[in-house]
Amino acid sequence: MNHQWLSVERGPRQVPSQGTPAPAEVRSWSPDTTAEMGDLWRILARRRRTVFAVAALVSLAALVYVVAVPPLYTATAQILVDPRDRQVVTNDVNPSALGPDGGVTQVESQVRLIESDVVLSRAVRAADLTADPEFGAPGTGLIARAVRPLLDLVGLTRQSDGPSKAIRLLRRKLAVKRADKVFVIDVIVTTNGAEKSARIVNAIAEAYLADQSNARSDVAQRAAGELEARLNDLKANLTQAETKLERFKAENGLLSSSGRIVGEQQLTDGSVRLTAARTRVAEARSRLEALRDARGKIVDRGALPEAIQSSTIDRLRSQYAELASKEADLRTQLGDRHPFVRAARTQRDEVKRLIDLELDRVVQATEVEYQRALSNEQSLSADLDTMKNELIERSKAAVQLRELEREADAARSVYNAFLLRSRELGEQAGVNPTNARIITWARAPDDKSWPLGFLILGAGLAFGLGGGAGLAFFQEYRRPTVLSRRQFERLLGIPVLALLPPVSRRPTRDGPAPDTEVSVALDTLFAYHEATHRGDALSLLIGGPASETKASRGAIEQLAAAATARGERVLIVDAVPGGKAAEPGLLEILRGDRLLGATVVADPATGVRRLGLGRAGRTSRSSVDEDMLRQFLKESGRSFDLILFDCAAIRSALRLGPIVSAVDGILVVARCGQTYQSDLIDFAKSVASMRRAVNAALLFDGRAA
Repeated sequence: MNHQWLSVERGPRQVPSQGTPAPAEVRSWSPDTTAEMGDLWRILARRRRTVFAVAALVSLAALVYVVAVPPLYTATAQILVDPRDRQVVTNDVNPSALGPDGGVTQVESQVRLIESDVVLSRAVRAADLTADPEFGAPGTGLIARAVRPLLDLVGLTRQSDGPSKAIRLLRRKLAVKRADKVFVIDVIVTTNGAEKSARIVNAIAEAYLADQSNARSDVAQRAAGELEARLNDLKANLTQAETKLERFKAENGLLSSSGRIVGEQQLTDGSVRLTAARTRVAEARSRLEALRDARGKIVDRGALPEAIQSSTIDRLRSQYAELASKEADLRTQLGDRHPFVRAARTQRDEVKRLIDLELDRVVQATEVEYQRALSNEQSLSADLDTMKNELIERSKAAVQLRELEREADAARSVYNAFLLRSRELGEQAGVNPTNARIITWARAPDDKSWPLGFLILGAGLAFGLGGGAGLAFFQEYRRPTVLSRRQFERLLGIPVLALLPPVSRRPTRDGPAPDTEVSVALDTLFAYHEATHRGDALSLLIGGPASETKASRGAIEQLAAAATARGERVLIVDAVPGGKAAEPGLLEILRGDRLLGATVVADPATGVRRLGLGRAGRTSRSSVDEDMLRQFLKESGRSFDLILFDCAAIRSALRLGPIVSAVDGILVVARCGQTYQSDLIDFAKSVASMRRAVNAALLFDGRAA
């Protein structure tokens, strides 16, 4: 029987051979604290009482908080702040142009302004918060009056004035927000009263608008006052400059008229008059020459020269033309010597003489006009030369005069600008260009904003479940259990032959079909045994930690049921001391007091034969001889195919060491999420102390009883 056990490739390591394990290998056993995702559910299912207890405590605390905490109410007002101020006047002292960021920075500044002490102090006075106990006023209740002397005695009361304390407490209950891409500011206040919250929010909004109006007015008034302070100095400077200018003019004879020096004005006027005189001279000369050229040609056909514009000559020329035409007609009809022809010729000549006389008169008048214009030109030219000479003499003084005039003009311009701007700012102080308005007034809310019962209870339940799960994982980490098949194989380095389903009752002949993995495990065990020990029964010791007695017996029952269903003859030996001592059993057979056939008991429900340990009054190591036990196994092989030794706790049956040494294999039984790893390590060490090694394992689902 001292042979090597089958190596089964179920885990990361092969099955160790039967024999004495190396001490180093025994000492290397340590709990495996790693877990897979599927193992977490097993941890939570096993420690569900801890999870539910923590969740219940946290939920109860949340429920107490919801019931005990006083309700709070939140009111909201909305203020539209347009960074482009109203263009009431074109030159407002407050700029209205938008910045490169589209006015977002300006609106954000208004958010901070609403939270400032300036605005909040106005709101505190308007809403009379200094008399409200929620904002620092002394309480009026019986408890508050009784506790106040004690607080004053131990120095726990804060020495601060009412408005400052009210502002500080109001800032804690105030929230000013602005959503992205909009210029609308939400002013939110939360207090213990619905009407109070709405009243405070509206007071803050009105205080903000009033502060904006006063700030603009103060800026305009301050600027106007500063300009007024400068006006006296500017006026004095202007008076001094003008006085200096006039004194210089008087000292240098530089009189002015209509803002210009008289000499310069006269020179300009003289130049204009001289130019006009020269024009008249040229016109008179041209007319005179035209009249002189027209002598003797006045009666010719064609238009009169432009210089001769006389109605008398026009009339005489008309008469001359009629007489010439009449003479021509008479000459044709009567002949050249007829008296009528001579009379018409005489009349024609007389008209021509009158025309020449009129022309001479016009020429004389034009010549007189020409001489007069020429004389006027010469006089004006002489006067202009005289004025030029005088102006040249005054040119040096004129340079200094222009400099004084520029200084006076500059002082006058500055004074006028300051005077005008001062008057404008004085008027702008009464105009509010701020483009901000309240678009939503706060109303008393119908529902409380805190505590939110369902939200808090839900959050308490969620946090409780999370905390309970964390506590369960922590407990699992402190004392880990076997969570999965692979973790078990990593822990002890042995294969898991089967993952057994939960067993709720003892199997029977007519029960459900054996589990597939149990059948596969039996096939593996019998295949190896038949290949190495023909004719002998397969003997297995099945046990585990002391806490897994029921699991061990459940595994034995499932193996027995699977073997019986396949037609195998199964014997179950109860090797746990302290059983039914009144019934004979294995010890009596080994001592020769009983025969095997007369001692075993058939189980009518399953068909399995059962054998107890027997009367263990003198149970000792000498009571179970190893050679006798091997002889028993050899003889039992003729009647049975599978012998299962039920040894639930090896550590409690150390005196049964011969059984451990004699059986073909040792199987350990554990439950996922139930069996502690430390207990399995102790079981393996107990087997190792008997110079054997655990060969394989049967793992139950964590729900197995």
